[in-house]
Amino acid sequence: MTPIRIALYSCVASLVALSSPMLVRAADPPTPEPNTVLSGEQIEQALHPPAATTRGFPSRGLSRRDTAEHQQSVNLNVPFDSNSSALTSQASAQLAQLEMALNSATLGKDRFMVAGHTDAKGSAQYNKQLSQRRAEAVKSYLVSKGIDANRLDAVGYGSEHPLAPDRPEDPSNRRVEIRDLGEAHP
Repeated sequence: MTPIRIALYSCVASLVALSSPMLVRAADPPTPEPNTVLSGEQIEQALHPPAATTRGFPSRGLSRRDTAEHQQSVNLNVPFDSNSSALTSQASAQLAQLEMALNSATLGKDRFMVAGHTDAKGSAQYNKQLSQRRAEAVKSYLVSKGIDANRLDAVGYGSEHPLAPDRPEDPSNRRVEIRDLGEAHP
C-alpha cells in the first residue's frame, strides 16, 4: 500500500471516529433515581431540550415535524403506595416542581399527556384502571394549582410499559410520565 493510501485511510478512520457521536440514537426519557426529585428546570429541559444547531448550514426549506416518535417525555418519581392512587406527601415536592416547569415561558403554551403506570401485581384490567386513576390524581393536583385542565390529558397504561422490564413487580414501575404533545391550539 502506498503512503498516500495509508494517509487517506487514516484520515477517513479519524473522520468516522469523530462523527460517531452524531450517529447515536436518541436517548430514552430521563428516569429519576428512587426518592429523587427533579427540579422544574430539569423537567423543562427534558420536555423541551435546546434546539439542535445546524452548524450554519442553510435549511433548504426542510423542517422536522413533531410526531409521536419525537415527543419529549420525562418519568417522574411520584410515589404511590401499592394498590393506591392517592398522592403521598413525598409526591408534593415533585409535583410542585412539575407545576413550575409547566408554567415556564418555554412550556406555558404546550399540552401534555399525564401517563400513569403500575407494576405488574394484579390483573391487567385492574392495573389499567389504577394507572388511569393515578394519572387523574396528578392532573387534578395540577389543575388545583392553576394549570388549565385543557392542557392535560390523563392516560393509564397499566403495567404495559414497565420502567424495569426485568423486574415487573418492582415499585419503580409505579410512576407518572409526562409527555409534551406540542403547542396547545386556542
